[in-house]
Amino acid sequence: MKQDEQFDRIYAETRDDLLRYLMLRTNADPEVEDLFQEVYRRFYVRLTNGALPVLNPRRYLFSAAKKVLADYYRRTAKRKTTEQPIPEDFDVVSDDEPIDERLLREERADEVWRLLEREPEINRRAFLLYYGYDRSQKEIAAALGIGEQAVRQRLYRTRERIRAMLEHREQERRQA
Repeated sequence: MKQDEQFDRIYAETRDDLLRYLMLRTNADPEVEDLFQEVYRRFYVRLTNGALPVLNPRRYLFSAAKKVLADYYRRTAKRKTTEQPIPEDFDVVSDDEPIDERLLREERADEVWRLLEREPEINRRAFLLYYGYDRSQKEIAAALGIGEQAVRQRLYRTRERIRAMLEHREQERRQA
């Protein structure tokens, strides 16, 4: 019963501050109550687990809140990117462009997409978000749950592989 009493005391001391913190960070999203409960659930599990004592409960709670918020925003970003349909014609076509140049560009774009299908899913998503939806590397990192540096590397390596494959195919066409 000692742990339950300790939890109740800490809850009473911190609930208003923690709820205010979460509401400010989520713009009073309706899910804030779920996040609030998740923070205290983690705290209760840690408190009753007995593995390591919680020396500073307030610091632990706010640290847990930061992690819960990070998970929440990562899930939200993923949900937004997966819910958005990929438009069939996100490439803007100019009426001023000569038909032969437009056809050549469209053929090249089709070839790029075929080559992109060979890439791992996460690389395709990063590539599409960056070039198709003009998302920043920071936004892509949040949406995919990876670091910005990882996004930069994935985009660079994917571009280089596609460029190399296109050059190789161009050389084969010239030789044929």
